[in-house]
Amino acid sequence: MPRQSQLRILIVAKQNKAGIHAARKLEKLLKEYTEDIHFDLSTVKKAREAKGTPVRKFDGDFVITVGGDGTLLWTAQQTNKPILPVRIEGYGFLCTADFKELVENIKKLINRDFSIQERMRLSCTKVTKGKIERYLRLRRSYPAAANEIVFARKRPSKILTIEFTIDDTVFEFSGDGILISTPHGSSAYAASAGGPLVDTSLDVISVVPLYPFYSKIKPFIMPASKKIHVKIKAGECAVIMDGHGGDYVSSEADFLIEKGEPLRIVSLFKSSFYERFKKKFM
Repeated sequence: MPRQSQLRILIVAKQNKAGIHAARKLEKLLKEYTEDIHFDLSTVKKAREAKGTPVRKFDGDFVITVGGDGTLLWTAQQTNKPILPVRIEGYGFLCTADFKELVENIKKLINRDFSIQERMRLSCTKVTKGKIERYLRLRRSYPAAANEIVFARKRPSKILTIEFTIDDTVFEFSGDGILISTPHGSSAYAASAGGPLVDTSLDVISVVPLYPFYSKIKPFIMPASKKIHVKIKAGECAVIMDGHGGDYVSSEADFLIEKGEPLRIVSLFKSSFYERFKKKFM
């Protein structure tokens, strides 16, 4: 069989027996068409292989994640390469193929018979103010979030007081924290916290107060062009991006949330957001 121009592919597996087994099987299938197959460092360690490639340093065509939504989100924080997220277990709502579907359609992948979709992400920047605040605002950026950014209380027994500002309008409340979500993230933690399900074709941001204490504030949706300033007024806070990584901060910490660079997702098939939601959750 004549070979196509060789694809360079990185495989990132969920770190359990099923994930490593699927990664090995996928490598074997892909090697019929290309020799340029890599594993990330964690997968190599679990699979007891000799050498791996850091996700951040991979400069090939695309990445395949084998696991579920968590594997995709962890990988997405480390690369801007297109990612094909493949589900082997769990809900896998963000995944565009099950492992069996990928195996049965491996030639579509090799023949580049797929689309690359852009999914909105959120950028979170911590603004540090010092003695020369009038002239200088130092900023620390965190990994972009494809699902949500959460400001949550660090200690279960203590509540947070949070201030957030949109269009120069200031809102303040006390409670468990605040969650800021993309449309794709609206079906995840945001939904569990009482946020609205958002059609992923919309370019919007959801703001979901987490269990506000004696407050009438409700979840709401705004255009993605808006910027949100979040300030921790009282309490110790954990800042978490997509459940992976983040920071612990205390009172007066100040953040800017805005639309970030999109996540590029490889899709072998056409699918409906509503159809997938019904199939996965209903």
